[in-house]
Amino acid sequence: MKKIVFLLLAVALVCQPADAQFFKKLFKKKAKTEKKAVTKTDGIDDEAQVPMADIATLTDNSNNRNAFMGIPLGIKGDRFEKLLLEKGFTERKPEGKQTAKSYIYDGEVYGARATVSLAVTDQTGRVYAVDVTDEAIYNSEKAVKARFQQLKDELQKVYGQGYVDNQGEAYTIQTRLGTVNLHYERGSLSNSYTLGFVIDDAKAYKMAYSEMADKEYESAPRTIEAGLAAPCNHTDLVGLAVCLYQNRTVKGAQAVLRSYDYTVGKITAKVVPASSVMDGYKAAVALTRRRQAITAITLTATDDMAAVRQDLKTYGFTTDDQKTWRQGKMTAVVTTDKEGCVVLTLR
Repeated sequence: MKKIVFLLLAVALVCQPADAQFFKKLFKKKAKTEKKAVTKTDGIDDEAQVPMADIATLTDNSNNRNAFMGIPLGIKGDRFEKLLLEKGFTERKPEGKQTAKSYIYDGEVYGARATVSLAVTDQTGRVYAVDVTDEAIYNSEKAVKARFQQLKDELQKVYGQGYVDNQGEAYTIQTRLGTVNLHYERGSLSNSYTLGFVIDDAKAYKMAYSEMADKEYESAPRTIEAGLAAPCNHTDLVGLAVCLYQNRTVKGAQAVLRSYDYTVGKITAKVVPASSVMDGYKAAVALTRRRQAITAITLTATDDMAAVRQDLKTYGFTTDDQKTWRQGKMTAVVTTDKEGCVVLTLR
């Protein structure tokens, strides 16, 4: 996703100082959890939906779903609620007069109290995403990063390896069944931080997308074949490149690369190399150096050109030819190599 309907972070522009000013990537608008009466049937059997079965064991994964705490997404909201309540969650009672069903609950998630909200399809009432927000408000970046790392470790155990996103303030795991996005945000008027994660099911999101009347802020769903979504083919290349630009020393660049979970290779007198591999997605970094200074940044990846260009726009870059992009003193050039990989160079 990148992402699907994310709760918490709607439209927030964050600018960096001096010559590295740019717009940070945005999370999607807050999903509606309030649901009116379902008016459409779809023929899906809730009982047949299974949570995160091994995709290699099935010839058709149509009923194989991404899941939250062992509960498969893609089932009706009322059934999901029943299973969630059986795990000890309690429904949050709405204040004032309620005109429709709300799917908001309180309970413990990975060692902390949290609010859990279900996003349901407009017409069929199926859960396509689950938003989890820690109840705690963290009073320092150190504190929120400690909880972020704890949740990252727990989510990796369940969903697998992902990639650092949004310049380190998010971590995304995109599997063939769906997506998990862990993220934190600083309060606009204070030094406090909030943290949460969103899980979606790729098939259910595709259904939800087809039912949405307003798609302005929504990402298009991935292609689904035999019940499986297309594999991940896009990460935060632009965010990584900008972070490297802001840390143009060998020591600073190494710290950035490690924070993005890249493996730093053998450093030579002219180049600092690094790489990352994730379920078929490959990325390589070559940083041209002059002594301890980084003079050019080159990223090569099996990425999606259109998505990289969109990220350049989101980060505040502009272009006249879709090849050369500028933001303040930064100049980015995006091309492809003979293998068809995206090559992003930043100076």
